[in-house]
Amino acid sequence: MKTTGANDIVGSLSPASLPDRAITYAVDLARSVSRLILRRIERTRDKVNSEYNLLHWQNVLSSKAWIKAADLGAFLAPPNSNESLRKVDNQILRISGGKYYRYRIGALGELIARHCGDTRRIVELGTGYGYNLFALHLTHPDWTFKGFDISPNGIAAGREIADHFALSDKISFGRIDLTDAADPSLAEIEGETAFTYFCIEQIPYDVRKVVENIIAAKPKRVINIEPTTELLDLTRPRDLVSLVYIRSVDYQTQLFTTLDELERQGRIRIIARERMPFAPNINNDGFLYCWEPI
Repeated sequence: MKTTGANDIVGSLSPASLPDRAITYAVDLARSVSRLILRRIERTRDKVNSEYNLLHWQNVLSSKAWIKAADLGAFLAPPNSNESLRKVDNQILRISGGKYYRYRIGALGELIARHCGDTRRIVELGTGYGYNLFALHLTHPDWTFKGFDISPNGIAAGREIADHFALSDKISFGRIDLTDAADPSLAEIEGETAFTYFCIEQIPYDVRKVVENIIAAKPKRVINIEPTTELLDLTRPRDLVSLVYIRSVDYQTQLFTTLDELERQGRIRIIARERMPFAPNINNDGFLYCWEPI
């Protein structure tokens, strides 16, 4: 599969109109306000397990969509003509799911390559079924990857996908509980370049514990890509939409403040801070911090 770059996408589409954005933001904001008012359950371990292991990853495992796909690229970016507002190369476009996810494969590969230094071995913490790792393989087929997750269904799906596309020698999976300092899989992070992608958002009450566990594991470098309220500019309508959405689903709001504090204490060195240039929706794009333990 030939991935589509940002310039190809931006060159073929125009930014969403002001009325289109305004209506979409208003609808999303109303939904989030309603969710916030009615919310009764915090984002606990049981809630995350029910949403992901028992729902999302179980559905992926049982559907086995990879078997029907012509190749890995077609599995990761299947035909989807449904259009919605998405962030592409820092612009809000009305774009189909198929085009967006073809673009995202190339954009993620460029982003990780820019921040991972000279390593060709990447570890993802909170990998789910490994979507990001399979996407990175398409842009960096000479690299090797290992994904860790707490979800048995996610791990099982990832292993089946790797086997189906004959990638088990390139992409492997294991279990990890990032909240448990005694988890033996933390030892496999030592000396590695690790990244998270919308993983720590799911553990809002254990952020500091997880960061401390990662530091103690002695990785070479960490790339955190996570949504947050800490860095939003509330003079921007879309950031206000994001704030209410994040609050309404009880995602984390302290990771980057924690990392800044650790840098002031001289425990880590932050190499890069930036806002993500792409997102599949208008209410939850992420920020990136790249850092190293000292």
